[in-house]
Amino acid sequence: MKHSLSGALVLCALVAFSAESLYSADAKAGTYTCVGLYSETSEGYICARIAGKGDWVPVKLGDVLAVNAEIKINVDRDWIELIPADKPGTVYEIVGPQAGGEVVMKIADVKKEKSRSVSFPKGSADKPDGKYKDKLVVTQYLGRQIYMAPDGTSKDIKYGDVLEQSAKVKIIAINNTIMLMNAAGGTAKVVGPLNFIVGDVLANKNLYKYLNVQK
Repeated sequence: MKHSLSGALVLCALVAFSAESLYSADAKAGTYTCVGLYSETSEGYICARIAGKGDWVPVKLGDVLAVNAEIKINVDRDWIELIPADKPGTVYEIVGPQAGGEVVMKIADVKKEKSRSVSFPKGSADKPDGKYKDKLVVTQYLGRQIYMAPDGTSKDIKYGDVLEQSAKVKIIAINNTIMLMNAAGGTAKVVGPLNFIVGDVLANKNLYKYLNVQK
């Protein structure tokens, strides 16, 4: 199920749960896939190129970066999250410069950075993963999303985060996107700007019922 704003060139979509692969088919040993990205395009950018040569090209969500590539970040508020092809349960977050200048890093050196471990539902439509009952897990995101937990605390959403049914999510800007996985291994895609309750996605509710949308 997809929706688009009438008269606008922006997609606001809620895709009903369906089985999809988490990782790019082009991922090979030594490569890293971009699974999370936040870049203030008006002030900064996150780019990549073959190390030491060629033009810098903006990194997109889902891009597979070769082992001989390098990335550049020039704003401290920007960040990128990468997973290695051989360890999809390991995620590395590279952030922008903290004292001016820019961060330039070879993809081959990403593994030297601090990492964290994440996991995802291993269930199916016939046998959902009980560990993730009434929860959703973040499998990709583009832009900044705010998670408002049931206890009132809030934080930036990152790759692998587990979202509780009663929690709220705020997608801040146009075309910011979040991909979510349920206990049965199905995925949903939500595009902002939008505020929603996690349980409404679990129930496949129309998140855009108050907007002028086409069905």
